[in-house]
Amino acid sequence: MYAKILKERAESLKRMLIDSGVWDDSLEVLAEDDCILFPVTGKIGFDGVEYVEREGRLVEKKPKSLRHALAGVLDAKLLDLTPSSFDIIGDIAVLDLDDQLLSFKTVIGEKLIETFKNVNVALQKTGKVDSEYRVPSVEVIAGENRTTTVHKEHGLRYKLDVASCYFSPRSSAERLRIAGQVKAGERVLVMFAGVGPFAILIARTSGASVTAVELNPSAVAFMRENVALNKVDVEVHGGDVRDIVPGLGKFDRILMPLPKSASRFFDIALPALNPAGIVHYYIFTKNSLEASGDAVENAYTLGYHVEVLGVHECGSYSPVFKRQCVDFRLKEK
Repeated sequence: MYAKILKERAESLKRMLIDSGVWDDSLEVLAEDDCILFPVTGKIGFDGVEYVEREGRLVEKKPKSLRHALAGVLDAKLLDLTPSSFDIIGDIAVLDLDDQLLSFKTVIGEKLIETFKNVNVALQKTGKVDSEYRVPSVEVIAGENRTTTVHKEHGLRYKLDVASCYFSPRSSAERLRIAGQVKAGERVLVMFAGVGPFAILIARTSGASVTAVELNPSAVAFMRENVALNKVDVEVHGGDVRDIVPGLGKFDRILMPLPKSASRFFDIALPALNPAGIVHYYIFTKNSLEASGDAVENAYTLGYHVEVLGVHECGSYSPVFKRQCVDFRLKEK
């Protein structure tokens, strides 16, 4: 049965049907001429409504999660091992399956693609992260046989190869936080810039002069392409920050998004900072006190005194270690 109503009154009727508990969510909503037909299990009093019989179409209900999709495929023990979250970069999902699930990796990937309409490729991590370029080894387990994609974030597009470039969609909010602090006219340096998500967002939103340095040749090539793709002005340098940064002059703001080892580059970053300039230093630590202490100690070792402006938790590395960003500026000696 359907409740038939003129389109201009449809929204009001829909709310009442739902509130009254007679909405039938197993059938699709229909349209006839200038009327909308809502599926119902009973009648309510509403001015202008006509109750009619029509041949309805069942709503295709997709699984709510990957575990739900696999409920008829895996036993309870294996379902508990199925990841409840994973990175989606563009239209590529990146899984890190437990060893006990590897024999089911193809069906898991297929069910993932069926469940998430924005995913066309499922990848499985197959080895350790490359220590130099921060890139995990991956293999295609379902979907299209490719590892390249275009990731959309904050109105910008980033083309990349997941198999050769580091990119973390989980840092989206942190990138926006940093970009929101940058003022027009600033000179900004992004070290370890990857395919350009920090640099390009800052260039688009702030009116600052942005310079980006990246070691990975593949990421550098994609960053140059992304700068052109998003029509922004970023000075891109490919190579080691130790070789490049000393020749770039002074900056008002320096980003160091390399949590595992950014402290080893304080001797490059701090001399490149203007007086009262700000550093955004990323590190994996257990808490904010440990993070700020690390920044202060590493700067002091080089003869610098710093003022910590804030510590922001922006992700996790493990159940114990969190990804922290320490915002600090140099103090006069």
